[in-house]
Amino acid sequence: MNGNLQTVPGYQMERRPLTVEVAKTPEEKAEIYHFRYRTYVEEMSRQLKPSIQSKELLFDAMDEWGLLLYAKTDSEIIGSIRINIGLPEEFPEELVKVLSLDRFQKFYEGKKAQRFALITKLMVAPLYRNSQILYFLLSKCYELSCGFQVQFIFGGCNFYLLRLYEEIGLRRIGRNFLDPGYGLIAPLVYLVDDMNHMRNVRSPIFRIARKRKDCASQEVTDWFFNEFPEDSSVVNSQLITEKELWTVLYNRLGNPPEKIIPVLQGLPEAAAQKFLHSCSLIARCYPGDRITTSGDPSNELNILLSGTVQISGPDSTNTVLPGQHFGEIGLIEHPAHTQNAVSTTEAEILVLSQLAFPKFQRRYPDIANRVLHNLSILTAGSTRRVQP
Repeated sequence: MNGNLQTVPGYQMERRPLTVEVAKTPEEKAEIYHFRYRTYVEEMSRQLKPSIQSKELLFDAMDEWGLLLYAKTDSEIIGSIRINIGLPEEFPEELVKVLSLDRFQKFYEGKKAQRFALITKLMVAPLYRNSQILYFLLSKCYELSCGFQVQFIFGGCNFYLLRLYEEIGLRRIGRNFLDPGYGLIAPLVYLVDDMNHMRNVRSPIFRIARKRKDCASQEVTDWFFNEFPEDSSVVNSQLITEKELWTVLYNRLGNPPEKIIPVLQGLPEAAAQKFLHSCSLIARCYPGDRITTSGDPSNELNILLSGTVQISGPDSTNTVLPGQHFGEIGLIEHPAHTQNAVSTTEAEILVLSQLAFPKFQRRYPDIANRVLHNLSILTAGSTRRVQP
């Protein structure tokens, strides 16, 4: 997945005829490749490998056998996504490893259908990022997967997008991996038959899924947690309450979060709880994870909860302390990171997402204004504390 989903505050999509199609001709595919280039390279300034850029087209080997979907209004592409459906041996070895396809293959033992689906290259044009285009594209991928009797749809995204994909119904799995040009990626899986989970997170895809008659919900869910017990401890942003999240943060930091985290200073406890529950998520990192890469754009505010993170720039190397933020602040603007941040131990990061903040700002302007005031202080550097 991992597309560009930055919001355009206050924009309402005009009513224009919309279609979602599968690209079949070379011309349609070239138009999608150009749309990707405009989004990733021109808009997001992604530092991508030259081998996948050609004459303002962006493509790779998986396009050769994937289904390329696009949303179009009039003659303009306003969104696209790629889905690859196949057997494990059809996917690149590195993806088989990071997605743990060998472990998921165990579910298919004795079953006829053994295909997996992988969703990537999801993106929406700037003026349509507050619309339903993203959900239309994902719903079409869900329907295609069901047609091939796929039980597991995989994907991956940067940390700041995790709230969005957990809202849709995906779960985090395994360890993060670095995708050059795209940054640190958290692997995800969608259990196609897990109706209860879709209902609990209020997934927009549930409206389509509940119409299916061939669903074996509990079987796949029970199998997943038996096979992947290590992922049962993930803090899902859509299933945790305000109070529960606050308790988790209190336990990690050893003190009231508003006393430790500078961005919360001056907020009453109830307001701080509401802000964090609406805009944040807890991400798990492992030794060697490069959380930020110098030159990559920032779409979040990272705050260390536990463990150790080392930041390094041209002239210095420092250690981040729990409660401190690191990396550039990308809640409003999207500045490029100027330092690399690497986890040197297992760590947990509180990630404040740029994608969630504009909606919160419109709904709770007083709380948001205090947060913005604190951010201005952080940006000036007066509250950043690092240990040499």
